[in-house]
Amino acid sequence: MDKYTELETEKRKYTEAILNSDSGKKIIVAGPGTGKSSIFQEICRDNLKKGKTKNLVLSFINELVDDLRLDLHNLAEVKTLHSFALANIPKNKNIFMDLGLVIEDDYEIVYNKKIDYKKLLCNLIDSKDDLEFYSKRRKYYDHFGPDCSIYTLIKIFEQDKSKIPEYSQILIDEFQDFNKLEAKLIDLLSFKNPLLIVGDDDQSLYSFKHANPNEIRLKCKDGNYSFFELPFCFRCTEVIVNAFDSVVAKAKEKGFLKERLNKKYRYYSSPEKDKVSSENPKIIVKKEVYQKSVAYYIDQEIKTLFHPRQQRSVLIICSLKKQIPDLVERLHEKGFNNIQAPQKSEKLQLLDGFKLLLKNKECNLGWRIVAKYILSDRDKFNNIIKESHDKNEEVKFKDLLNKDIIDYVDSILITLNKINDNNKVFTDEYAKIIECFKYDHHAIVNEKLKNELDMEFGQKNIYSKVPIKITTILGSKGLTSDYVFFVNFDDKYILDKDKKITDENICKYLVALTRAKRRIYIYTGESRLPTFVEWTNNKFYEVVK
Repeated sequence: MDKYTELETEKRKYTEAILNSDSGKKIIVAGPGTGKSSIFQEICRDNLKKGKTKNLVLSFINELVDDLRLDLHNLAEVKTLHSFALANIPKNKNIFMDLGLVIEDDYEIVYNKKIDYKKLLCNLIDSKDDLEFYSKRRKYYDHFGPDCSIYTLIKIFEQDKSKIPEYSQILIDEFQDFNKLEAKLIDLLSFKNPLLIVGDDDQSLYSFKHANPNEIRLKCKDGNYSFFELPFCFRCTEVIVNAFDSVVAKAKEKGFLKERLNKKYRYYSSPEKDKVSSENPKIIVKKEVYQKSVAYYIDQEIKTLFHPRQQRSVLIICSLKKQIPDLVERLHEKGFNNIQAPQKSEKLQLLDGFKLLLKNKECNLGWRIVAKYILSDRDKFNNIIKESHDKNEEVKFKDLLNKDIIDYVDSILITLNKINDNNKVFTDEYAKIIECFKYDHHAIVNEKLKNELDMEFGQKNIYSKVPIKITTILGSKGLTSDYVFFVNFDDKYILDKDKKITDENICKYLVALTRAKRRIYIYTGESRLPTFVEWTNNKFYEVVK
């Protein structure tokens, strides 16, 4: 038996242990690229063969949910936690992702003090008066936010467990990033449903949403769940898996990751992957690469790496979100025109309000968001918020605004509807849109002309259509790419203040490290190596000039 057959046999044993278990509560600890989607597919197919047709997959990362929907087409219903919650809450189905921030703003205006509703909801803190304020404002705005939709569903299930829906199998993805609120919903679902939970405490990055890796650690140790592993990494090259292990070992040696679940993480050898590994034997590290020169070096590497007939992809991970726009612009100047990067600005928040009004012209939430940006008198806006709070359901937000404001908003809505319906829009209407959203029309024209002019250059540049995604480490969660560039990877950006190291810093590096299917490039602006590169066994990286 050759080594590939032996590995396949060993891999199959791990899979069959999961499939053959009759436990109603299973937990799988699986590192990056270890085939979680494949095991989901096998479980759902196995259920279908047994006549168990109602399978549900829950996660909270939209990108992962989209991928799982493709992987599990016709095998399972795939939902985010908040979309599942909304589907099971009677009547109201409206969702606004930033509702919590809107209500926090209202709270500060009414009571002249700040509140963190995400902290209250996600940690199930029973602060009765504060939660009552949230509830009243939520009903006034006639929308749910993602956290309060889950909170509401929990209360419904706690009051009447007969309302918990039944499934053949519920599969939970990325459980290490669930907070107390989300974990509570899963516990309630377990009353009537077989559960399979998948997660990895090495990939716990979402402390900002009060996620705690101890949720998965406790479930692995409390005896109520049957424990399984998926130890083989099918995504990464051998050097990346080895580098991962060396960083974990160094972190533990230095006293970090004390609560980490012990787990195997092994390179899966195959003829194809071995060939890729031999072609990419080292992580490439380059020092003193400053922000202005990042695009130049990426351009040079792409020209070296890519063949026009190869379908390859690039992922660029920036240390800070604010570094992304400049890098996008510089890569555009190099002729790359197939770039995806996050775009969110204050203008989009104003447009969010108008989007709500386009759906429902009487929407209190839409009028509230639009009014905040259009009213120049902040005291007047604050007084309107207070009046809407005092009168609550007795008054519509729109009716608290002056007629000239209402007429102005109505005129913008008319133009937006024309644009949306591809109807003729007059010059004065465009001018009003530009003024309302504070658009720089000169910059828009320049960008349009620049893109048109770049097209001719791009036709000469055979690499112009290489798909490039640019994001942060948090944004890279769930993404994979052939080549991954860490840029501005300096300790001052990737560690906490005063260059303090935390378990979460380490986990962020481990997640970033395992996005690549072929090769990793690490660019630092400093003259010394980043801490986590120093922690990596020097057999696994090469410092180039």
